[in-house]
Amino acid sequence: MKTTRTNAKRSSHSTQPSHTARLSRIGLQLTIAATVLCGLAVSGLFTGSVAQAQTIASQATMNHPGWVQIPGELIRPDCVHEIPSGANVEIENGRITGDVTLKGAFLAHYDACPEDAVITRPQGRTQNLSNPPGTGNGWVEADQWNVSLNSKDNIDFMGGNWTVPSYPSSNGALIYLFDGIEPSTENWILQPVLQYGSNGAFGGNYWVLSTWMVGPNNYVFYSTPEYVYPGNSILGYTEITGTSGSTLYWTVMAQDTTSGAYSYITAHTSGLHWTWAFAGVLEAYNVTSCSQFPASGREVFSNSTVAHGFPYYNTLSPQWYGAIYSYGGPSCHFAVVAASGTLDF
Repeated sequence: MKTTRTNAKRSSHSTQPSHTARLSRIGLQLTIAATVLCGLAVSGLFTGSVAQAQTIASQATMNHPGWVQIPGELIRPDCVHEIPSGANVEIENGRITGDVTLKGAFLAHYDACPEDAVITRPQGRTQNLSNPPGTGNGWVEADQWNVSLNSKDNIDFMGGNWTVPSYPSSNGALIYLFDGIEPSTENWILQPVLQYGSNGAFGGNYWVLSTWMVGPNNYVFYSTPEYVYPGNSILGYTEITGTSGSTLYWTVMAQDTTSGAYSYITAHTSGLHWTWAFAGVLEAYNVTSCSQFPASGREVFSNSTVAHGFPYYNTLSPQWYGAIYSYGGPSCHFAVVAASGTLDF
């Protein structure tokens, strides 16, 4: 499925100021959300049809032994591609080409997966299957916002901070915590991700940090994971760094600002309208007990900032709202305080 060749493949595009300068401009270090919105706690939302979406993974796992549960998809392991930190994935007219470059040089080509993935993100559900009783799989809760933007305008920056939580009291579950963005079609996601547990491709009873591009057409790419530890501070962001015609150039960064470790990917996209912002999401699989969530019982996504209008990075006033999904597992202390980006579990 992977091929390589030696010729170079380069792109020219407009460039913008450094990320540090942009952070200063848009005020990522200010707690914008807390000063603009009042607190909003929600529970029991998004049942019904979305409940079907959140009960896919366990039955699908039995139907597809050996497949891996990456964020939002259950997929064949040979269709999940680790690429070097900083490598670029190209998308044209809403479809991944399969070409990966690094510093402008062609690195590899990956063919599309020969079998369809099972989509476990709520917005992109594909099947109506059921979990074993009491087992939770899928998105659990989220602090989100569908930003109203015209067809020529996109989210050009979504970023924030969070802290690596304590380890769960009991092992056995797969936990993902992340921020990120999706297009209006909701079938893609760009996301810096904190992971606990094994997804079948990597991970274990420890925390790792990586970035992901997960989309349709059976292509999945992630950057090399980095170990991180409870109490460490995480910066995760997705931003447009340049444009060329209708092509958008993206960087997705996950950084442990305590240790200095980081992992990131870049991407070229066209034909997609990026309007969904997620300040924080808890996604989990194989959950049979509340003790399998981090023992701290809470994650706070702070300084969440959304900007648009590239190249100007106009900061938007946040309109976050909370969602709790029927993920099929035990009912724990789930609550979302949208204004502060707090997810309780």
